[in-house]
Amino acid sequence: MENLTKVQEAITKNTNNIVFISSETCSICHVDEPKARKLAEENNIPFQHLDIMQEPELAGFFEVLTVPAVLIYHEGKEISRQARFIDFHSMEKLLQQLPKDSETTDYQSLFK
Repeated sequence: MENLTKVQEAITKNTNNIVFISSETCSICHVDEPKARKLAEENNIPFQHLDIMQEPELAGFFEVLTVPAVLIYHEGKEISRQARFIDFHSMEKLLQQLPKDSETTDYQSLFK
């Protein structure tokens, strides 16, 4: 649960976060992880990669039923979740709209 603790701290500490959950036996995960990581880097958002084979408790904690799963957090709250079939285009649009700091958050504009 060491990785889970680190991810929880990052979600609490950083304004925005991307959590990518995969399995080492998932071939799609190996393809999608670099794409998600690149989007995080381009938008200067912290990226956490978790493997449910190494820590099976993660699936229950994050309520993930299938992998790959991408969870996007803003100010400690999950605002987006995609699993199995990831729409990177819509994910990129959302990441570009996210406020970079907590003082400028207007939740009405996030969900228009």
